[in-house]
Amino acid sequence: MKKVARRRQRLTGRPTSGKDSRSGLQGHRPSAPEATVLDLGWQPPVLRLVPLVPAATLEQLALRHGLTGEDHVSVNGQWWTPEQFLALKWIPELCEDEVDRVREEIPARYGGKIPADLALLDISGAHFLGFTTWNEVGIECRAEHVTALAQTSDLREALGVLHRDGWITPMADGFLDAPGLVLRPVPPAPPHVRRWPTASHLHTRFRLAPLPADEIPDLAALLDACRFPWTAQGLYPVTGETWTPEQLGRHPWVQAAAHGRDLPTMRAYEQLVARHGDEIPADQAIVELSGVVSPHIVTGNFDVVDDEQLILSFAQADDLCQALTTLHRDGLLIPLANGLLLVPALAKTIDAT
Repeated sequence: MKKVARRRQRLTGRPTSGKDSRSGLQGHRPSAPEATVLDLGWQPPVLRLVPLVPAATLEQLALRHGLTGEDHVSVNGQWWTPEQFLALKWIPELCEDEVDRVREEIPARYGGKIPADLALLDISGAHFLGFTTWNEVGIECRAEHVTALAQTSDLREALGVLHRDGWITPMADGFLDAPGLVLRPVPPAPPHVRRWPTASHLHTRFRLAPLPADEIPDLAALLDACRFPWTAQGLYPVTGETWTPEQLGRHPWVQAAAHGRDLPTMRAYEQLVARHGDEIPADQAIVELSGVVSPHIVTGNFDVVDDEQLILSFAQADDLCQALTTLHRDGLLIPLANGLLLVPALAKTIDAT
């Protein structure tokens, strides 16, 4: 946490605490007032690095975060002499107690002509302080995000992969800028499912497509697969059920929105109550709330969709809530009590067009 605090201080220019202020989400199963989020099988999304669409430029990223110093420029293709390297003021910020060792190792490794970008990657591989992504300050990119994206357990190798492919740019002030990447919350998934983009898939496009009739899994098989990342309770369809405003108010999404002052989710909840009164169709409630909450959608080929654009493209809609409503109306989408959405007749496939 010390490294996170130091990086945050570099970005904001004021001291910060390394203490993580984020707290766990609390909630209850809608139909059982005494149940908990764990009983629902609901798990908070995890953060993963994904491509920003459209990608920002280095200039836009610097403007967003106020990184306007003269030294905040790319060092790709540049060289440092040993004297220039030793004079860098940001090395103590990154290396703490190993400053002397770093100042000895890098010149010894590269000699009298030090490649600036590679030297910075070497240092970051041993003293990682994160990337500057499009996210707000405080959403920190950690080493595990980088290695997951590059599909390697070695951080230095992962940094090299992303640098080679143009996803990160070493800067003269010691930062690593990633204007084309953003940390997004994605739902957890079974171990056998590829849950987030890897470096080899960053340029791969996907789409939703209908499954052949003989390949559509039955509901029981799909629910059984969902038990890997989600517990059994809460994994049941809510078609035909109704909830009172109090029951819906105890759903984890609404509870989390109330605690975190998530206005779009609370507005959707209030609109449902105003429209339906004491008998709120549970399936419609899940669909409409999914339009403002990052939806968890499991396809018939047992993959998980986290890219809203795939849903919008398939439903030919501009609004996520409208797209989900269309899929539900056409019988393609099955809402579950815990907020999971199943589309057994659709598959997530690589778009070869």
